[in-house]
Amino acid sequence: MYKVTGFKRAFLLILAAALLVVLASVLYWRQVTDRLSQDARTVIVSSSRELADNFSRLLGAEFRLLSTVAVSLQDSRLLENQQALVKYLDRQNKNNAFTLMGYQGPDGRAVFSNGGVLPDFISAENVETVYKQKHYISGRRKGPFTGKDILVFAVPMPSPEGEKAGVVFATQTIEFYARTLSANATHGEGLAFILNRKGDVIIAYPRAAYGNVFEAGQHSSYDRGKSALRTQQEITRGESGWTGYTLDGEHRFASYYPLRYNDWFAMAVLPTKSVAEQAQRLVLMSLVLFSSIIVVLGVLLVFILRMQSQSSRALFRMGFVDPLTETDNLNAFRFKFSRAAEAFKKKGIPYALVMVNVNRFKAVNDIYGFEQGDQVLKQVAAALRAGLEKGELFCRSSSDIFLLLLACPDRTELGRRVDSLAERAGRYCRSGGECLPLSLTCGIYLVDEDVPFYIMMDRANLAWASAKQHAGQVCAFYDEQSRRQIVIEKRIESIMDQALRDGEFKIYLQPKCDFKTGLTRSAEALVRWQHPTQGLVPPDQFIPVFEKNGFVLKLDMFMLQQTLQLLKAWKEQGKPVVPIGVNFSRLHLEDPQFIDVLARMADEYGVEHHLLEVELTESVVFGNVELMKNVIDSLHAKGFSVAMDDFGSGYSSLNVLKNLDFDCVKLDKEFLVRGEGNPRMRQIISGLVRMIKSLGSGVVAEGVETAEQAEFLSGIGCDLAQGYYFSRPLPPEDFALRLAQEKEKNSKDHQTQKAA
Repeated sequence: MYKVTGFKRAFLLILAAALLVVLASVLYWRQVTDRLSQDARTVIVSSSRELADNFSRLLGAEFRLLSTVAVSLQDSRLLENQQALVKYLDRQNKNNAFTLMGYQGPDGRAVFSNGGVLPDFISAENVETVYKQKHYISGRRKGPFTGKDILVFAVPMPSPEGEKAGVVFATQTIEFYARTLSANATHGEGLAFILNRKGDVIIAYPRAAYGNVFEAGQHSSYDRGKSALRTQQEITRGESGWTGYTLDGEHRFASYYPLRYNDWFAMAVLPTKSVAEQAQRLVLMSLVLFSSIIVVLGVLLVFILRMQSQSSRALFRMGFVDPLTETDNLNAFRFKFSRAAEAFKKKGIPYALVMVNVNRFKAVNDIYGFEQGDQVLKQVAAALRAGLEKGELFCRSSSDIFLLLLACPDRTELGRRVDSLAERAGRYCRSGGECLPLSLTCGIYLVDEDVPFYIMMDRANLAWASAKQHAGQVCAFYDEQSRRQIVIEKRIESIMDQALRDGEFKIYLQPKCDFKTGLTRSAEALVRWQHPTQGLVPPDQFIPVFEKNGFVLKLDMFMLQQTLQLLKAWKEQGKPVVPIGVNFSRLHLEDPQFIDVLARMADEYGVEHHLLEVELTESVVFGNVELMKNVIDSLHAKGFSVAMDDFGSGYSSLNVLKNLDFDCVKLDKEFLVRGEGNPRMRQIISGLVRMIKSLGSGVVAEGVETAEQAEFLSGIGCDLAQGYYFSRPLPPEDFALRLAQEKEKNSKDHQTQKAA
C-alpha cells in the first residue's frame, strides 16, 4: 500500500509537474507569439510608411523634372519644328531615368523623344486631369513601342494667357519602380506593393501572384477583430492601417499607408511563418522535457531566452539593417540618432547631419549593370564608415543616398573633413578592376535647434540641393537665411495671384526731369505692392521671386495695361502726357509674339507708340545680344522707343552696346555712389557719357539725390535725371497734377516773356 501510495504521489507530482510545464509552455508560447507578432507588426508598419514616403518623394522628383522641361519649352520655338523638338526631348531624356519623354499638343498629337508620333497618347479626359490637378500619373498600361508595362507622367505646359498649351509627358517601366520597392521587401521574405484604392496592384516586388488585393482577400481568413471588408473600407477611405490574415495556409502581417499622389497606397507584407515555427518549437521542447523538469527547466529557460533573442535579432535585422551594405538603414539611424545627439550635447560638442549622394549613379548601373552598381555602393559605404570617429553614425538611407552624424567642433574643419570623405569615397570605387570616376555631393545641416528628425533631413537635403546647383562644389551648409528666404518666397507665391486679382499691386510713376529746368520730360512706371495687413512689401523681396517662378510675365502685362489706361484717360481728359517707360522681363522678349501683342494693346487703348518706352535691364540685354538686336529693331519698326536700364551694374560692354540701337541709356545709380569723392571715377563717368552720346543715344542718370550730383551730371552732358533730388515715385494722380502745374507755370512764364 505504501508503495502504491508513493507511486501515486510520485505520479501525481510528475503529472502536476508535467501539467505545470505544459501550462507554462502554453502561456509562454502565447507570450512569445504575441511579442514576436508585435515586433513584426512594428516592423511592417514602419516599412509601409517608409515605402510611402520614399515613393512619394520619388514621384515628386519626377514631376519637378517634367515641370522644368515644360517651363523650358514654354516660350521656345521648338514646338514649331518637330525634328528640333525630338532632338531636344532626346537630349533631355538622356539626362534622366525616364524611358521616353514627349510633348502632346492641344490637337492630341504626341511627339516622343525617340521620334515616334501617336495620336491621343494621353486621352482627352486625362489631359483635362493634367490641366486641373497640374500633374497626372497613369495606371499600369502597355508601352507604345515596346509593349512593356509602364507608367505615364504628365504636367501641363505653362501658358501666360491661361490657355491650354499642351502637356509634357514621360514614361517609365513598371520594372524600374519595382526595383525601388526591393529595399522594403525585407530580405526577400516580405512583399511590397503600390496599389490604388480599388485594390488593383500597380507595382509589386517580387511579382504579385494576383492583380487585386481585395479579390485575393476574399480567399483569406482574417485575424479576430479585422475583416476583409473593414480593410477594404479603410483603403477606400484613404486611411492607413494594418491587418493580419491567412492565405494559402500562411499567416502574414500587412500594413498600408497612403501616398501623396493618385490616391495610391503603399503596402508592405511580412510572413509570420518563422515566428510561429519558433514558438511551436519552444512548446514541443517543453513537452518533451517535462520528465526532467528539475534539470531541464533551467536548460530549457536558457534555450528559450536564446531563441527569443535570435528571433528578435532576425526581426531587428529585417527592420534596421540595410540588406545591401550590411550597415544601419534609415530606421536604425533614426533610432540611434537621438541617443548619439544627446551624448554630443552632454560633452558640449556641436554636431551635424550630413547627406551624401553619388552623382549620376544611374550611369553606373546603365553601363556596368546593377550587380556591379551594388558593389560600388558597398565600396562607397565602406569608405564613408572608415572615416567615422567614436560616437558618430552612418547609414544608407535609400538607393545611392547616405546619411552621417558627425561631430562639428569647427565649421570650417567640418567642411574640409566632408570634402575629404567624399573625395576618398569616390576615389577607390572599382568595377571589374576598372576605377570609376565617381563624384559625391554633400549637404550639411549643423543641428542648432530641437526639431523633428525629418525636418533635419529636409534641411540637409536643401543644403545638398544648393551644392548640386554649383558645378564643382562638393558640399554646402544649410543656413537659417536660406530657410527664411524659402519661407518668404513660399508665402509670396501662395498669395501673389490673389494679390493681383485684389488690386494690391499699384503703379507709381517716377519723373525723368530736365537738369536745367527741372521739368518732367518722361517717366518710369514702377510697381508697388500694398498688402492689406503687412503694408508696403519691398520690391527686392518679391521681384526676384516673380522672375524665378514666371509670375513676372503677368505682372509686366498688368503694369503695361495700367500705363496704357493712364495715358488714354489723360488724353481723353485733355491733361498733358509724357512718354512712360515700362520694364519687361527676358521671358517676354523671347516670345516671338510679344511685340505684336504690345502694338495691338497700345492701338486698342488709342495710345501713340512713341508714348510708350520699353525698358530693358542690362542683364537681359547682354544675355543674348543677337536676340536683343532683333527685338530692338522690331520695336523701332513699330514706333516704340527702347531704353537700357541699370547700365553699369555689372555686365557693361561698350563693344556690344555699339551694336544695339538704344534711344537712351540709363546710368545705374551705383556709378554715382562710386564717383563720390573719386576724381578718377568721375572722369570715367564723364568719358562714358560722351561715348554713349557719340553713339546717338540719350543719357538718363538714375539715383540723383543731391544738388552736387545734379550739377556734375548736367555738366558732363547727361540729358535727364531720375532721382529723389527732383522727385520720388508718385501715385498717378500726383504725377498728373505735377504735369498740370508745370504746364500752367510754363504758360505763365511764356506770357510774361511775351509781355516783356
